[in-house]
Amino acid sequence: MSMMWGHFFSVAVVVAVIVILQWPGIKNNPTRDKGAFMILLLIGLILSLFNLEYIKGPPHLERAIFHPISRLIGK
Repeated sequence: MSMMWGHFFSVAVVVAVIVILQWPGIKNNPTRDKGAFMILLLIGLILSLFNLEYIKGPPHLERAIFHPISRLIGK
C-alpha cells in the first residue's frame, strides 16, 4: 500500500514541476487554455491513484453489455 502512495506523491512532484516550468509560458494565454492545462494535469494525477495495469478494459465492458443480449436474441 505504501508503494502506491509513493507513486502518487512522485507523480504529484512531477506535476508540480511541470506547472512551475510551463506556467510562465501560458500565463498570457486565455483562461480556457490555462483551465485545460490544469484539468489535464489533474486527470493524470488522479489516474496515478489507480493500479491501471489490473483494471479491465473496454472488451470486458462490451462483453458485459452484449453477452446477455446475445443470449436473448440467439446465435
